[in-house]
Amino acid sequence: MLEDQRFFECLERETGVILNGMQKQAICHPKGPMLLLATPGAGKTTVLNARILYLIIRLGVNPENILALTFSKAAAKEMSDRFQRVYGQLVKQRVQFSTIHSFSYNIVRTYFYEKCIAYSLIENEQGVNSKNSVLKRLYESINQMVLTEDKLEELANAICFIKNSMMKVSDIEMLDTKIKDLVLIYEAYENYKKNAHPGIILIDFDDMLTLANRILEENPEILSRYQKQFPFVLTDESQDNSFIQNKIIEKVAKLSNNLFVVGDDDQSIFGFRSANPKYLLDFKRVHPGARILMMEQNYRSTQEIVKVTNEFISGNQQRYLKTMFTENPSDKSIQIKSFEYAHQQLNYVIEELKKKKAIGQTALLYRNNVSAIKLIDHLDSANLPFYVRDSGNKFFNHWVIKDIINFMRFSYSDKNVGILEILHTKFDSYISKQQIEYLKHQDQTISVFDHLADIPNLPAFRKKNFLELKRQFKKLNEMNPLDAIRFIRKELNYEKKQEEFSERLGLSIEGIRGILATLESIAQGMKTLKHFADRLKHLEQLMRESVVNKDDNSVTLSTLHSAKGLEFESVYMLDLVDGILPNRESIKSAEMKKIDSLEEERRLFYVGMTRAKKELELLTVENLNDQDVIESQFVGEVREILCPGSSQNGKDTVNLTTFKLEKGANIRHKAFGIGRITVADVRLDLLEVNFRKLGVKQFSLKVCLEGNLVSSVL
Repeated sequence: MLEDQRFFECLERETGVILNGMQKQAICHPKGPMLLLATPGAGKTTVLNARILYLIIRLGVNPENILALTFSKAAAKEMSDRFQRVYGQLVKQRVQFSTIHSFSYNIVRTYFYEKCIAYSLIENEQGVNSKNSVLKRLYESINQMVLTEDKLEELANAICFIKNSMMKVSDIEMLDTKIKDLVLIYEAYENYKKNAHPGIILIDFDDMLTLANRILEENPEILSRYQKQFPFVLTDESQDNSFIQNKIIEKVAKLSNNLFVVGDDDQSIFGFRSANPKYLLDFKRVHPGARILMMEQNYRSTQEIVKVTNEFISGNQQRYLKTMFTENPSDKSIQIKSFEYAHQQLNYVIEELKKKKAIGQTALLYRNNVSAIKLIDHLDSANLPFYVRDSGNKFFNHWVIKDIINFMRFSYSDKNVGILEILHTKFDSYISKQQIEYLKHQDQTISVFDHLADIPNLPAFRKKNFLELKRQFKKLNEMNPLDAIRFIRKELNYEKKQEEFSERLGLSIEGIRGILATLESIAQGMKTLKHFADRLKHLEQLMRESVVNKDDNSVTLSTLHSAKGLEFESVYMLDLVDGILPNRESIKSAEMKKIDSLEEERRLFYVGMTRAKKELELLTVENLNDQDVIESQFVGEVREILCPGSSQNGKDTVNLTTFKLEKGANIRHKAFGIGRITVADVRLDLLEVNFRKLGVKQFSLKVCLEGNLVSSVL
């Protein structure tokens, strides 16, 4: 067998792979547990694959005795494809690259086959036995209320968290959730899967993990079989693993103790499915003899991006101390742009994209899927091609959109009792269920409001109200789409009803306002309600079909979570405001000295920034979804890193180089919002600003700049 040095010489000669000293140390780790912490852009996949080759070529391990695990199908496929592409000519036998779910499912499937147990997967099935259908029926039966799509997703996520955390039923009530009777629903769901179809066990995606873990725990001979088959276990993206996934991995690796873990505690961003950096942070305690190495060299990003992001993430307390560095050259500094309104942010992004010769290496990143819709609308109008990573975006199926379209449809014909039955509780109709039933038996060629006004013994004020509603819907039909949406929101009181509905069900009214604001954005400039409805269908189709643009010269649209593991020449991060990133829950928790969720939010922001190779822009707004908002505190942290408040050369001077301060310029003050400069005098140390809402205020120019209290607005 080759010596280590000759191994790397051969590797470089045969494959062109060149490795640094720390990477070689990791690859040459002999046996026993090891944690390899890899900062963004450190080449972890290259190292992991080279480690596998080292085991085979240098240590003589049979490829069939190596198990390489990661979380996502895409990551497993990339690892496998890259190994085959680079090392395929050196290794002819098969190495098992797999997701943890796929590996667990194989354990379950084999066990069920051996025990002659019949089972059926319900995760992606359609019909009455699909997971979502079952959960919906159980929720509505137990709570006696309709389950919305939003609430269904929240319920499914809660059950996923319970299973991945290996939470006891007695502990479920401790969960921070607004789902009513979650314990009863969970127990009913588990019972349904066991007993709904005698002789057949129904299993969902997370049951693959819980069942695999139980099978390994309760059947020593089966566990021994997997331990002997895979004496070498390697895991990638280990910070993404849930509690139960780590338990399964630890069981399989326990006999040989040859566990090679690759991850980055600073990129742990999937807490909602029980992923936690604690597993990596406690690795030495769980494995006392473990070796820990850090790959800190970033091969992806510029000096500016690496320096700022490294300092930014150091704001977290629960982490390994790492110093990310790069030998890449300097390039553009990180830009922070503040806009008064969200549409100005969108227009800016479009103009920036138009300036680029090629946009295939540009990404637009955001926290929530709803942000993608306005982007798609603007990109399509500008004839700029795009690829949406989260093509499963449920925006166009949301009940709010269906409601708005139904209001518009009803304005065309106020004779449609079916539509009114859907809408009558969603605006100030004062129409009862009994009156809806009455309408079903009336002449369908006459306005429902005329029928209602003619009800015998109806109080005069009710008759007047119904005739006024008839007038309002006639008026609605004559409006352009933008005015129509605003009329539905405010005059028909749809938004107020949604606030009450959200409060009752524990939903986010901010999310609903975001959808309504997005609809208003799409409706801009449209003349007819039909044109608007057609535009929505067109945008939905564009989003669904954008997958064909993946490898073309198209800008990538992605949530920050989905962008993990990717890299781009240019990255724009949008809608960076408090309440979105960080989210409200983490801000509230931090105020109570609970920092876990805020630290995960900071990691998410860090992941977004470290996707950029050369160009990174952070975009924030003053008004989003018709609500005044505050710039993300993380943007403030980055601004402080970029331009720390300090005097020049110890002299009593003010640094005016960060942006232009002159009469007439727009600025944003951290406390007072957007305003226009009326006086900027260094000699008098005076900054006078006329604020949009508060009028004229005066400040010390020096204090404003040194305290980073003001920033430019485009």
